[in-house]
Amino acid sequence: MNTDEELYARFLCGEDDAIRQLMDRYLERLTLFCFTFLHSLTEAEDMALDAFAVIAMKRSVWYGGSFQRWLYRIARNLSISRYRKLRLIQVPFDEAHRLTEASVETVYWRREETEALKTLLLRLPRDERSVLTMLYLENLSYAQAASALNMDEKRVDNLCLLYTSPSPRDRQKSRMPSSA
Repeated sequence: MNTDEELYARFLCGEDDAIRQLMDRYLERLTLFCFTFLHSLTEAEDMALDAFAVIAMKRSVWYGGSFQRWLYRIARNLSISRYRKLRLIQVPFDEAHRLTEASVETVYWRREETEALKTLLLRLPRDERSVLTMLYLENLSYAQAASALNMDEKRVDNLCLLYTSPSPRDRQKSRMPSSA
């Protein structure tokens, strides 16, 4: 199996298949990493793809070291920049007249609640924040969250138990029909 550095070197020599292998290797995890900044799966997917676009366009910028660290740093910087732009939610003037007072108030309170939740989540260590985000905001199963975070299900359960009661796993089990 080729290392990331070898694959990138092959890409620099003109093998387009090498960048595809790197994308297969990292795209899903990179998307989840970007999600921890953006809290939007669509935006996170865009930023992960943009990170690969940056490495494809700036072929000579990498000075060695860990390819993975370089890729994740690019994704982090892109995600932070995108988050800053998204914070300033703007309504086009043409659509502003369609907003009623109730819908404006709903949008305002939803935005306030989201900001409060993000603030609370940001206080948590990264692993706990990622687990809770995937289980509660993305509604992923334990197995899906464990796979995305490269953890075993027991670790996901333990991290979740630190902050919740009952755990999402217990709720999932209670929703399943009993076999008896």
